[in-house]
Amino acid sequence: MTHRKVKIEDLRSFVFVSDPQVSPDGGRAAFVHTAVDYDEDDYVKHIWMLDTATDKHRQFTSGPGKDSNPRWSPDGSRLLFLSSGREPEKKNQLYVIDAEGGEAQLVADLETGVMNPQWAPNGRDMLFTGRVWEPEKPETDVVVVKRIWYKLNGVGMFAGKRVHLFTVRQGRKPKQLTKGEVDVEAAAWSPDGKQIALVTNLEEDADMTHVRHLYLMPSKGGEMKRITEASHTIGGLSWSPDGSEIAYIGNDFHARGATNDDVWVMDSEGGAPRNITAGFDRSIGRGIGSDLRFSTPSPGPVWSKDGESIYFLTGEVPTANVYRVSKETGEGTRLTSERSVDGFSLSSDASVLVYNAMKTTHPCEIWVRDAKGERRATKFNDRLLKRLSIAEPEHYTWVNEEGMEIDGWVMKPVGYTEGEKYPTILEIHGGPLGIYGDGIYMEFQLLTSTGYCVIYTNPRGSGGYGEEYGATLNGRHGTVDYRDMMDFTRDAVQRYGFIDGERLGVTGGSYGGYLTNWINTQTEMFKAAVTCRSTCNRYSHHGYSDLGYKHGESGNVGYPWRDEEKLLSQSPLRHAEKVKTPTLFIHSENDLRCTIQQAEEFFVALKELGVDTELVRFPGESHELSRSGKPRHREERFRHMLRWFDKYLK
Repeated sequence: MTHRKVKIEDLRSFVFVSDPQVSPDGGRAAFVHTAVDYDEDDYVKHIWMLDTATDKHRQFTSGPGKDSNPRWSPDGSRLLFLSSGREPEKKNQLYVIDAEGGEAQLVADLETGVMNPQWAPNGRDMLFTGRVWEPEKPETDVVVVKRIWYKLNGVGMFAGKRVHLFTVRQGRKPKQLTKGEVDVEAAAWSPDGKQIALVTNLEEDADMTHVRHLYLMPSKGGEMKRITEASHTIGGLSWSPDGSEIAYIGNDFHARGATNDDVWVMDSEGGAPRNITAGFDRSIGRGIGSDLRFSTPSPGPVWSKDGESIYFLTGEVPTANVYRVSKETGEGTRLTSERSVDGFSLSSDASVLVYNAMKTTHPCEIWVRDAKGERRATKFNDRLLKRLSIAEPEHYTWVNEEGMEIDGWVMKPVGYTEGEKYPTILEIHGGPLGIYGDGIYMEFQLLTSTGYCVIYTNPRGSGGYGEEYGATLNGRHGTVDYRDMMDFTRDAVQRYGFIDGERLGVTGGSYGGYLTNWINTQTEMFKAAVTCRSTCNRYSHHGYSDLGYKHGESGNVGYPWRDEEKLLSQSPLRHAEKVKTPTLFIHSENDLRCTIQQAEEFFVALKELGVDTELVRFPGESHELSRSGKPRHREERFRHMLRWFDKYLK
């Protein structure tokens, strides 16, 4: 078969599979199938069903809604799921459908949408969270903000709304279990169905601290009892099968935002938690980056049937894998390899493991691991990929100034000719705790298909190498990270004769956008830059970003009113007069993580300084433009990036 180069329009043909959920008996697995609807400039999301014995799969739900979050009832007879758009203008509503098919039944509908649904052990009741007006819905559209956390990227403004806990039974109205100006961040039924464990902080200043606590409350509602004393962040949680213990993912913040999340186990009646992954030195739940994926919700800690082990997912360069850890000894076993797992689930007896995973040359597909072995069960993207010339990254290691061996990758352009020199793009991931590894990027494939080499690495401050490696960047942006990127680039130019050191470009998004901006103020090595969803002012970012206020004790380790000099010295804006590199800014107007004000500030400065620069604004898009923005916007973003690099590097 004749292969052709990847084109921007190929984005329309990829299929994205996510959130695999195996039935309790292991016989079937439900998962989310997402495809591009270019005519509607949107995505079509439905639940599909896989027979794990034969690997045959079929579409299970249909209709106008975007279906997601399939979860099996304890006896495997029904599925609950979320769907938006089945009724015009409706946000996620909760539905239940028979596992053999049929008409889905609406169970719960909230004005602001249903979140995080799960079944009760009795298989009749369901638990979910939703945003509720507290103390009451205002009579006008004027927004009164009382708390520091009142907006979230991808969600918008939610001033006056709090996340509360609900239960519901099919045919009845939802019952709100929690009230007041607090937020419920996670919850789980006890195995006997009599109690619910939930994560919250009841203090008035809850937004100002990382500390969260576990509470127990009767499943029918009532007084909450706090069972934790430790000063931990707490994420996903789950009960042991016999109900005697609770596991949760969290940390004590000793390394600030870079602290590893670990699996902790404690008595369900209270007491000191025990860290059972202390010897692992990887942050539980962290994954490998990609822009050809719809992410899967974290499964949290998953107990074995006998209560002796816990399963979890995390990234360790170059892949993300499923692990099993002994509750008593802390000894861990890796269950998957050779690909990057995005999500997983287990049958009741753990004999069947179903997960979705990707490689650098293939988006996520569904995989099954059972008594017959491990195999890929779906081939949604095979037909497309067989027609394309896909560039495969070459992995190598390089040594930074501290003598550390760091992973690096180089991708040759499609149609590479021995002896030729090629313009090369340095890619920088976000985070800074993001991880490059065995994940596929449409952006990288397009660059190599249009004649560019691509190089990328994980500088200090990245995830996937242990806590110390990530924490070294705390409070000092633009220092060791910058030096690592420069040393890596020089090493790549020297190592690979086909890289043209006189035609280098640089690009990155989020933190990668910040570092792109910083690089431009420190060197003229790069002849063109494309900076995406970036920041340039660590001082103002503190107040503009949805999570900027958390940077005082975490990323920046500094506050505007106390540490002005420190924050401004690490801000590219202060050093704008040193920039000579032609710079294209790509930014979403609804980005609440790295607000468009950041791009505007730096764009204006470069314009006034006479640097060739443009600002491309995407209306209606959030921080997730490159990963899940409107299909036409994603394609146009690629066109602007290629246009800019072609102008200055070819």
